[in-house]
Amino acid sequence: MTACSLVEVARLGFRRRRSAASYRDMQTYIARCSVEELRERGVNLARSRVLELAAGKGGYSQVLAESSSSFVASDIVKDPFFADEHPEIRWETVDVRTRFPFDDDSFDFIYCSSLIEHIAAPGEMLREARRVLADSGSMLLSFPPFWSLSMVGGHTFKPFHFLGERAAIRLTNFLRNSSVASYAEAYGEEGGLFPLRVRDVAKLVRDGEFRIEDQYTRMSRLNTARWPGFLGDLFTWHVCYLLKPVPLPT
Repeated sequence: MTACSLVEVARLGFRRRRSAASYRDMQTYIARCSVEELRERGVNLARSRVLELAAGKGGYSQVLAESSSSFVASDIVKDPFFADEHPEIRWETVDVRTRFPFDDDSFDFIYCSSLIEHIAAPGEMLREARRVLADSGSMLLSFPPFWSLSMVGGHTFKPFHFLGERAAIRLTNFLRNSSVASYAEAYGEEGGLFPLRVRDVAKLVRDGEFRIEDQYTRMSRLNTARWPGFLGDLFTWHVCYLLKPVPLPT
């Protein structure tokens, strides 16, 4: 088992707003642990063509590029920090709400972290991920459950999200001097925030022509992601689904 520590994640998480580099450092630490967790589950990226969805500032990208035989980072826009820090990494602009700019069976592995909760209708993303993924490939899909008690539950609106959307928006706007109108418009044209539970995403991936090979809590020996109902949502800081594609009809 990886020696990675949730205490260290929390420390880096509290510092992440200091600068783009601090945010990147948190992601890089998590990514190294994530790659190790994949190895423990029989997924070795060393000979894989890897696609990352929602690369952001590139903390995951750096590790994935080092770990794979070929790598493509993507997002709806290219963060200036990513452009400055990782000019050597291949980049493709991908709006996951539309068709991906890749041929069928282009990748052996897709890494998608903290994206699905920002898409109003993620079914198209999952169908496109299945299309560009080889039949023998895998996908890691992960996100923080909206109702989690952790520092990532509720995202921008924590801890007020437990009071309901209307109250959460009013209190957040007041404290941050912002003018967000709804969860769905929380991040402007790039996406919103859509409250998802562990079981919601499990159903979405099954409907998206995948089967769940494993479902686990990131960097934790205690697999709260498999706890029933609301307990799993409350006590899981980040749920990971290791997915295998269902063969497409010929």
